Amino acid sequence: MAIYEYRCAEHGAFERLLPLGTAPADAPCPTCGASAHRVFSVSMVKTGSRGAVFDAIEHADRSRHEPEVVSSIPASGRMRQPNVARMTPALARLPRA
Repeated sequence: MAIYEYRCAEHGAFERLLPLGTAPADAPCPTCGASAHRVFSVSMVKTGSRGAVFDAIEHADRSRHEPEVVSSIPASGRMRQPNVARMTPALARLPRA
């Protein structure tokens, strides 16, 4: 399922949840029933933090021309080990590659 955005001339934008690739070019406005045109918007910007997205884009653009150089190990110390699920006794006996 995907969220498609439509814009009514009188009542503004609204969304419809439809199967992927099945959205019609026009849909009836839920308020007045008039035909509303489909609007193409940037994905995940509407639900996410716009500032964070734009900061990430700006950072990527800056690093293209001015790569960040690491001159020392970060002060946080040793890296944490990732959480690994414990093996069951049956799996522990299997050969490891």
